[in-house]
Amino acid sequence: MSYNLEEQDQIESLRDFWSRWGTLISSLVLVVALAWAGYAGWQWWQVRQTTEASALFAQISKEIQAGDLQKAVPAWTDLQNKFSTSPYAQMGGLTMAKAYADAGKTADAEALLRWTSEHAESKSYRATALLNLSALQVDAKQLQAALATVKQSPAPAFDALFATRRGDIEALLGKPQEARKAYEDAMRLLPPNSSYRQLVQIKLQSVGGLAS
Repeated sequence: MSYNLEEQDQIESLRDFWSRWGTLISSLVLVVALAWAGYAGWQWWQVRQTTEASALFAQISKEIQAGDLQKAVPAWTDLQNKFSTSPYAQMGGLTMAKAYADAGKTADAEALLRWTSEHAESKSYRATALLNLSALQVDAKQLQAALATVKQSPAPAFDALFATRRGDIEALLGKPQEARKAYEDAMRLLPPNSSYRQLVQIKLQSVGGLAS
């Protein structure tokens, strides 16, 4: 194939450009391609992880609803070991803890609630686990342990509930002054239109607090 002078000049310029920058350009294209492949792979892995975790949680829920807690255990073990940071593991921990508590296996329920409170990335799940754990501890007459469990809320949205639970425990410990302060804290934290205020107000009055 023959080229005219202009075409030959263009080809020579292209060759010169490629000899200078071809390796760098090829490297950049390779980096971009690898980065995109890595991102696509990560996205695929994330979807797969979520799908598998969701299926295990569904299996747990199915077995518990069927009243067969033991059949839920293998699925929970897989979910806990393979997907511990997944929201499904956090929900699974709470679900299994409730099932164990309902079955009278308090120690197992408490262990799962502790695990959830320590591993859950969601502050709401951590708060829920701690409140449920404190309830079991109160039922077991472990009042000091229950008080330590709700010493501090991990999520601002739960501050009033934690304060209320502290008030309940202080009242059970025979410390009306401390209970009153906790209930007053809860009233201060609750929105004015919260329906929960009426219950806290009753608790406050029961330890000598004033009606608001």
